[in-house]
Amino acid sequence: MHGNGGARSRSTRLLSGRAHPALGRARSVHHRFARLYPALVAAVALALGAAPALGTAPASAAGYSASAWGYNGAGQLGNGTTTLSRTPVPVQSLSTAIALAAGGEHSLALLANNTMMGWGANHEGQLGTGSTAGSRVPVAISNFATLQGVTAIAAGKEFSLALLKDGTVLAWGANEEGQMGNGKSGTKVTSPTAVKGLSNVAAIAAGSEFALALLKNGTVMAWGAGGEGELGNGKHIKSASPSAVKGLTNVTAIAAGGEFALARLSNGKVMAWGSNSAAQLGAPPELKNIGEGEFEEVEVENSALPLEVQSLSGATSVAAGAEHSLALLADGEVMSWGGNESDQLGNGSSGGSSNMPTAVQGLSGVTAIAAGARHSLAILTGGSLVAWGYNPDGQLGNGSNLNSPVPVAVSGLGQVVGISGGGSHSLALGPPPPSVSGLNPTRGQQQGGTTVTITGVNFGEATAVHFGSSAASSFTVTSPTTIEAVSPPGTGTVDVTVTSPVSTSAPNPGDRFTYVPPPTVTKVKANKGPAAGGTTVTITGTDLTGASAVTFGTVPVSNFTVTSATTIEAVSPPGTSGPADVRVTTSSGTSPISTHDVFKYENPTISGFSPSSGPTAGGTSVAVSGSGFAPGSGTTAFKFGKELASSVQCATTTSCTLLTPSAKKPGTIEVSAAVGKTKSKKSPPGDQFTYE
Repeated sequence: MHGNGGARSRSTRLLSGRAHPALGRARSVHHRFARLYPALVAAVALALGAAPALGTAPASAAGYSASAWGYNGAGQLGNGTTTLSRTPVPVQSLSTAIALAAGGEHSLALLANNTMMGWGANHEGQLGTGSTAGSRVPVAISNFATLQGVTAIAAGKEFSLALLKDGTVLAWGANEEGQMGNGKSGTKVTSPTAVKGLSNVAAIAAGSEFALALLKNGTVMAWGAGGEGELGNGKHIKSASPSAVKGLTNVTAIAAGGEFALARLSNGKVMAWGSNSAAQLGAPPELKNIGEGEFEEVEVENSALPLEVQSLSGATSVAAGAEHSLALLADGEVMSWGGNESDQLGNGSSGGSSNMPTAVQGLSGVTAIAAGARHSLAILTGGSLVAWGYNPDGQLGNGSNLNSPVPVAVSGLGQVVGISGGGSHSLALGPPPPSVSGLNPTRGQQQGGTTVTITGVNFGEATAVHFGSSAASSFTVTSPTTIEAVSPPGTGTVDVTVTSPVSTSAPNPGDRFTYVPPPTVTKVKANKGPAAGGTTVTITGTDLTGASAVTFGTVPVSNFTVTSATTIEAVSPPGTSGPADVRVTTSSGTSPISTHDVFKYENPTISGFSPSSGPTAGGTSVAVSGSGFAPGSGTTAFKFGKELASSVQCATTTSCTLLTPSAKKPGTIEVSAAVGKTKSKKSPPGDQFTYE
């Protein structure tokens, strides 16, 4: 019934005989969810000590960068897009953040100057900009210039909170349930306004539609939605003004989930109140005597008063998701309980729920925890990050879209100092990651070996450079903004990434390097011409851009023009009579020989002799000019009439020397040149020699 005190319960089974509470019993419960953001963990969890306050920052912090991953339909990743990301991407224009908070579909950042930025959804005014226009990149939250400075932040489903240095609290966003704490409900608030009646606040937390404030005296105040008892004041109704959570003292940390709340006490115990739809309160079932020796086991449906979480001690901090709970222990282990429909308990099992805290599988050395709606996060010693649970939008940050019932590493992040889980996205705080903005050159040969200048930022502590998945053959950090790297072998277009102890640079259009294959020649037109050269030839092929040389056989072309990636215009040089392979050379290599690259030089020609006469006895040393000769010794045959010349040496395709054969009588005869089976045609008087 809807009473004003205590817990609501429901019957589950009848037991005969002596009462024996069934503690830790697992059960399967069906839960309804909106898109994945019915409820949110409050603010960022910081890896700064045994029991960090949520949404606060290191006292010495000069500011960090932020990374985000997961669902991005409203721009809550802050990278200027609405495209989801299954691996961390940098939040734009944030370099001095000291705390983060992830809401339903919005995100908040507290800066080192004690002002705030927000991004993502804003239809309820949750960005605090004075309007309801959303933003895909961080924008300033209004009215903070005249305030005392912000020390902690929290984000709910569609509202936001800020704790000021003077111990008061501001709220903005949705107010249907009175979550603004201003004494009124129903009207959204688009700029930060004071929560009434609060002072001496030490920490804040935001649930789906309710809020908590931990006071410096160790007590807790709550306001907003209360239908499930989440205000902890003994009632099941909402409140537009803060009221005390009953029976709580010595509280050191708080967390607000979907419709329930958690509080860590100074003795390491944890208290819980609100909805228990998935056993998230960690409360054992009760036994009710119904007479005649029979007992009815009664499970707590919800509780409007704090209950102690069973079998749990040594907690240093707590986190609350939509319907699951987490506690970090002093020994670095993490305990979880509640709903496990999406593997968010991390205990290796899938489905159902558990009211008994159990250890998250394989975790030790944890320094901070956070819970999203149905996923969980933990920072490990050294600053690495793991996640588990629901993952269709990449909120685990491991590059996959599959749920995980055990912790998996978040890709590419290190030295993380703070985390926050949202509806279906995640945020992390840490030193600025490297970022690649440009390459020179952007193309290189497939066999590797291209020296590439990489420009960007935060390269000072680079530990690796990769071209796609392959490590650079070598690299040198020349400055915090420049790296010289040698490309490894590869194919296609790849992202060049830089890794530091912080993380790996996020892929972007400016980091793309294309491996260019060697050029190919697929057609030569015209495909024949005089051996003297001078034929204009169109060479067709692939990857001809940047051609540095064209050869006909072994003879380089002195006159060619690359007209496109597939076409070159060239003028044939003088060549040896017969077929010659036309080949193109680029930085990626030389085109292979094929049947499609052949240019045929026509018959050799003789254009003159020096001297052009000599004695019949022969033996005259003569220089022959012409075309189509085969360079070398004896590679071209010359006949004076029917007699072969001797000692033939051709220096080029156009000049040879020889010794004339003897003649029977004086007179002028035709001289022919032959290269293989190709013979010159008569061309008097240039091919005539006179015997005297």
